Amino acid sequence: MDDVVSRIRNEFTQKYGHMMVKWYEAVDWQEPLILGLIATHVLLLGSVLAFRKVFSVQVVLFLIICGTIALSERINMWGHTNWKLFATQNYFDKNGVFMGIFVAGPLLAIGFIQLISNMHTMAHLVVVVKRHEYKQHLEAKKSKKQQ
Repeated sequence: MDDVVSRIRNEFTQKYGHMMVKWYEAVDWQEPLILGLIATHVLLLGSVLAFRKVFSVQVVLFLIICGTIALSERINMWGHTNWKLFATQNYFDKNGVFMGIFVAGPLLAIGFIQLISNMHTMAHLVVVVKRHEYKQHLEAKKSKKQQ
């Protein structure tokens, strides 16, 4: 298995490595837009984790994530025409690579973390409910014996 992974990694590096380096160098990492997006994602992830037990907040955050991803193509088109208002260079190409890497990708990862967190909470609730049902069952048995 390690051999397959190393071969895939080598092929990926040979085919796309130079493009990734050029892309990384082309991005101005001190750009307020980039820093703002990173800060927004960190804040959103922190909110998802901090409010993981508050259902209404989780629903709102999930809707924000889904809405932003659904609108990412339109946001990309708007950014392509108005980039001078908020950036020093045009990151918004017609294929939406910037939106995929800096917006949709992190939002999908945060949504996945939210999903895992919610599944963990639900599994815990199932255990709590089943314990409660079992205790009620034992109490009912006990009361039948006493009568």
